[in-house]
Amino acid sequence: MPEVKKGDRIRYIVLSNLNIKEVVLMRLKKAALGGAILFLVLWLIILVKAYGSEVVQAIWLNPSSGQEFQVKKMQDEFARIVGNHTALEPEYFKTMTVDIAKLILDVEQPLESQYFVFVDRNPRRQVILTCFLNSQDKSITLIGVDKVSTGNEKRIGFFITPCGVFINSIEFLGYRALGTKNDQGWCGLGVKNSRVWDFGWQKTYKKNEEISIRLLMHATDPYFGEKRLGRVDSKGCIRISGKLNKFLDHYGLLDREYEANKNKKTVAWLLKADRQPVAYAGKYLLIGDSGNYNEIQK
Repeated sequence: MPEVKKGDRIRYIVLSNLNIKEVVLMRLKKAALGGAILFLVLWLIILVKAYGSEVVQAIWLNPSSGQEFQVKKMQDEFARIVGNHTALEPEYFKTMTVDIAKLILDVEQPLESQYFVFVDRNPRRQVILTCFLNSQDKSITLIGVDKVSTGNEKRIGFFITPCGVFINSIEFLGYRALGTKNDQGWCGLGVKNSRVWDFGWQKTYKKNEEISIRLLMHATDPYFGEKRLGRVDSKGCIRISGKLNKFLDHYGLLDREYEANKNKKTVAWLLKADRQPVAYAGKYLLIGDSGNYNEIQK
């Protein structure tokens, strides 16, 4: 008869006294723990690939810093996709954004940290600022700047772009460009599948007469329209570059309401399957006029 070691004997006695059900449960718990550890490891690998080891380490030690790193990532992505080709003086940025937190607070309480865009319709500026608002200290971080074209009221049938705070709401569903050309050969809303943001019917004026226009923000023709960005040129809408259109669309910086309702068929069709929505999506378009600073407060 083979010799039974002391350790084996003890193990046999313990197992013989355990209920088979308890043994199965122990093994299941071990398997679950192993699965959880494997999931955690895979999750960390994905984070490291997406953000880098230093970012993941910082977030792990201080979860609140995740907001800062996402903002930094958006700045990097803006530079990569859109480019930092439009200069902006620090004093101008400070002046134009000083009251933005207050303006958003007027339409949203409690205030949440979020991305937003600000358009300066001043004919001498014609820029769009993509920004992040921190709800804790009301600070505003610039993500990037690009050129736009707003309304040229001097042309027949054209109107000045209205100032104010406008919401990207599912009440006025946006859509995507078909890429068709007009009589002049223009793709007026940009190339096919470019995003069109619809801010509903808004009041503007021409020759002291109040008029309602459909306020849209959209791309323009890549050959004829983009080279005209930076000057008043539209019928009243906001024309942006195809690159900025892609950036805002892919990361959903203004899609808070759309993401909250993404399971609705009326909304789902507009959202691309490969999008990467940000954690602090906003929904506000602010339009002001640095040539007449008080206009933003209307």
